[in-house]
Amino acid sequence: MKMKKLIGLLVCVTMALTACSGTASSSTSASGSGASAGEVEEIVFATWTINSPPTEEGLQAVEDAINEITVDKIGVKVDYQVYPMAEYFNKVSMELQSGGQIDAFCAVQNFQSILSSDMCYDITDLLDENCPDVKELIPEDWWSCVSQDGRIYALPIWLPSALYINLTWRSDIADELGISLDDVNSVEDLSDVFAKVKEAHPEMYPLIGGNLGWGGWTGMTYAIPGVDAMGDNPLMPAGVLMGDSDTVVNLFETEEYAEQMALVRDWYQKGYIMQDLVTYTGTNIDLLAAGNGFANITGQGGHPDYVATNGSNQTGQPLEGKALGEAVLSTNNVTNQPLCVASTSEHPEAALKFLNLTYCDADIANLIQWGIEGRDYVVNPDGTVQPPEGFDSASVPYPGGYMNYGNMYSGLEYPAVGTSQESVEFGVENNYNAAHSRSFGFVFDPSNVTAQYAAVNNVIMQYYSGLDCGSVDPETTIPAFNQALKDAGIDEIIAEKQAQYDAWRAAQ
Repeated sequence: MKMKKLIGLLVCVTMALTACSGTASSSTSASGSGASAGEVEEIVFATWTINSPPTEEGLQAVEDAINEITVDKIGVKVDYQVYPMAEYFNKVSMELQSGGQIDAFCAVQNFQSILSSDMCYDITDLLDENCPDVKELIPEDWWSCVSQDGRIYALPIWLPSALYINLTWRSDIADELGISLDDVNSVEDLSDVFAKVKEAHPEMYPLIGGNLGWGGWTGMTYAIPGVDAMGDNPLMPAGVLMGDSDTVVNLFETEEYAEQMALVRDWYQKGYIMQDLVTYTGTNIDLLAAGNGFANITGQGGHPDYVATNGSNQTGQPLEGKALGEAVLSTNNVTNQPLCVASTSEHPEAALKFLNLTYCDADIANLIQWGIEGRDYVVNPDGTVQPPEGFDSASVPYPGGYMNYGNMYSGLEYPAVGTSQESVEFGVENNYNAAHSRSFGFVFDPSNVTAQYAAVNNVIMQYYSGLDCGSVDPETTIPAFNQALKDAGIDEIIAEKQAQYDAWRAAQ
């Protein structure tokens, strides 16, 4: 799709979606017949945040404001629940397993797992009536990523999903030391930069971790180029494709992994990485906000300038960013955080009606993303938002800026201060035009190796963080890691994944 068409699409989508929130003649009005009949269904929507969690009063006010819209528009009342990232999935899983009510939730980084555990409702036959705006927005080939045996089990979130390795750094420190990152095009190029930072600021860690609230994760394993996680959580893949190969392999046995972990170990031993990062329970945002870190490595889909601006808003530090390599769209990008209806839900249609609103209603989007205007954020003359005077994004009752809802990238919500139209165009263009991974659309069914998957994930959790932050010796730890993976059954998983992948390729 050419840029001119993209810009036109963005304008049309923004106008149409804004109209959706402001008029009863939109497609969502058809699903609001329950409201006119006086019938209100109650659902629970659970999601997560990497920000500080909202206060009880702060969340309640947002929930009340959401329901002022949804009860009238679609006949649905929402119990809105937000959990910290580190505890979110356990909370949702335990609630579902105990028979508690959760109707809709975000399947962050674990769609294959919850799909194989029968936690997702088959929404195939409910989409056209209850989610017309979602069907209109999401590209046709994305639906295969959230399907199994031709049936659809989730709604892909519309956000920058073609990901690249992103480097973000403190621009004030770089300027102070006369450091240019123009020639940094891979993580290997960072050694000299980190040495200069550590020499000038021994109190600072040149590379921080704690991404997504996972202690020990620096992003360095994720930054290995050419890895296709084949729909797995990219932080703990059980069988991957490398480069242009169609042979499924164990990432942790590859030469690329060994070389990357040796680099991380070198940085750790030189003090470039926090020495107790493996047990750290905070986030990368916390470390940057405290002034303890220089650079951060993550996977991103938005424009690097937007990522840096958003980070600056959250941390109060001046940040810049750049992409290390080209963006790639893979199955696990699309299934990174899809929205699901729980298989136990007694109100699947109501849940889908609400989720559909999060793709087309600007008021709902802004409530979920930012909270209450005047209390949690103020709107600047240019239409961007920021915390009210005297507050930062962590101290308001509802810390917004990175919450989960259906359409996060077509102009529904107010942009954060400093956000540019260029960033929007960048993300949308990549969603449509970025290179697809070799296994894009392949969804592995782990039901024949469920026990092995659980055992392998436990092993990865045991070894991954220590290696990724350099706190253990890779020369001795990687062999032990791989032996434990073999004992847990990774070879059986790889064989099963290879067979399913070969069959999938033959059918394309």
